[in-house]
Amino acid sequence: MSTQIDTDRICFDRLLPDDVERLGAAERSTRSPQAKARLRMAILMGKKWQQGKTIKVSFLDGEQSVRDRVQAIAKEWENYANLSLDFGDHSDAEIRISFLMSGSWSYLGVDANGIPDSEPTMNYGWLTPDTEETEYRRVVLHEFGHALGAIHEHQNPAGGIPWDKEAVYERYTGPPNNWSRDQVDQNLFRRYEADITQFTEFDPDSIMLYAIANDLTEGDWEVGWNTELSESDKQFMAQMYPQGVNNATALPVDGTQQAGTIGAHGTSDIYAFDVVTAGTYTVETQGDQDLVVSLAGPDSEDAMIGQDDDSGADGNARLSMPLAAGRYYATVRHYWPAEGGTYSISVTEG
Repeated sequence: MSTQIDTDRICFDRLLPDDVERLGAAERSTRSPQAKARLRMAILMGKKWQQGKTIKVSFLDGEQSVRDRVQAIAKEWENYANLSLDFGDHSDAEIRISFLMSGSWSYLGVDANGIPDSEPTMNYGWLTPDTEETEYRRVVLHEFGHALGAIHEHQNPAGGIPWDKEAVYERYTGPPNNWSRDQVDQNLFRRYEADITQFTEFDPDSIMLYAIANDLTEGDWEVGWNTELSESDKQFMAQMYPQGVNNATALPVDGTQQAGTIGAHGTSDIYAFDVVTAGTYTVETQGDQDLVVSLAGPDSEDAMIGQDDDSGADGNARLSMPLAAGRYYATVRHYWPAEGGTYSISVTEG
């Protein structure tokens, strides 16, 4: 039996303006498909918040009873992530919630830091005091999943939904969405690359997956509305933000190799180094592991400035770029979540 979907109530990707421009430039360019994919991959770099961070959350508008329900549900994520959601009348809130715009959506993770302080970073376009509790839970848990850095489950690199693409185009290019075919591609068909996500196996019960009707897929395949966190959702967020992981390991800027071990799925190692004199610096890994290195700074673990997968020798990561004076944070994780082992990392000037 086909699942009935209210197409007004599907979350869509909310991208930073620069990301939208870069995606458009990629599509208009004559680059190879591989180069275009690499440019797309840059858009998802480093959306995670700093481990143990207290994220300030404020409401820009909305009725108090609706605010209270949103807050109570959103804070369930604190049970699994090493983060705190501080709801209050903050003038410097990182997450700012409105109920006045169209649709329900949220910027992804630390993208919220790039939005002007007067604008919302999250919106609930159809929640009212009379909305059923299951709808509150479905929407609020989903949008705060995005706010903590989770992508849509149907864009999981490990996923494989048997879309009937022409049926999907017909549904979503018409009212009330009126998306272009490119927007359908971006919101539904695009899957993120494995080296920028800490992905698990596709989870049809994930709160990050919305309902998919049988008439939009090939064969007998459909998913209903998920209204609770799945066990995979809980485990994934706990691995993204593990408890007790707040400190970075000091890394000297002299080429000394710092030994490390990458372990279970979702774990990462964080290294801090200080740039005294502005110049070009190189961060690279050594060993037999297939690692991804991302770099944040200066003086912030949230401001991601670069990432590399396999530009170094024998598939190691190597990131070389000009840096201003300040403290920088290099995060190391495995390309393949199921694997692990020993490695070393170093930083050199020049």
